[in-house]
Amino acid sequence: MSKKFLFLIGLLIITITAKGQTQRIDSTAVFILNRTTESLQYIKSCSFKSTLTYDVFNESLGLIKHSVNEKVSIKFPDKMKIISSGDKGNRSLWYNGKTLSYYSFDNNTYADTPAPKSVIETIDETSKKFGIEFPAADFFYESFLDDLRSEQGNLIYLGKTIIDDKECYHIAGTDKNKSFQFWISNDDFFLPLKMVIIYTSDKDKPQYEAVYKDWIINPDFPDYMFEFIAPPKASKVKILPREIKK
Repeated sequence: MSKKFLFLIGLLIITITAKGQTQRIDSTAVFILNRTTESLQYIKSCSFKSTLTYDVFNESLGLIKHSVNEKVSIKFPDKMKIISSGDKGNRSLWYNGKTLSYYSFDNNTYADTPAPKSVIETIDETSKKFGIEFPAADFFYESFLDDLRSEQGNLIYLGKTIIDDKECYHIAGTDKNKSFQFWISNDDFFLPLKMVIIYTSDKDKPQYEAVYKDWIINPDFPDYMFEFIAPPKASKVKILPREIKK
């Protein structure tokens, strides 16, 4: 049914004029991203792996690529665990519905902080307060598509392609600060497989790339797997709020 619908709407493009600029919103792109958002809103649990690559400016060398590998497990509405390794160190995040715990494998240190009552609220609050990024977080927000469309930019469906031997839909867009691309799987759940963001408003135009794989939908996770237990001889530290640039 969905494939037939996609074929029928084809590459129909809606042109909207706002504030003196022309905004191109492709109805196929809207349909695909809406299906992604709806799928992730209604699932009970999921797990996936992600490889994140990002640019950091170096005074002598310019943009330097860094990477992080992460394994994510989520049980909605209030359980999450992330195991992370890479250039930012080896660490984990544990959320049990009441507390967010951070653990550094490298230093054998941990920290706890009170957390909101849901995964999405915890992601939102923690990223703003502590600057901790969560893989694929954007796709789990109910307002994801509306936020993209509100930026008065472009959103275009480019056709089908292959990512990691899987057929997917390729979508690209722009707004005043960045250009972005999404690769969405051609399956029942329309899951994100890859995302690229280029921050065009920055003179160096740094890039962020995320590849998502090994998705498992609705696994039966026991609650205890989201409870953090400090390892022997681990030292407790404080999570400090990030400095807000004025």
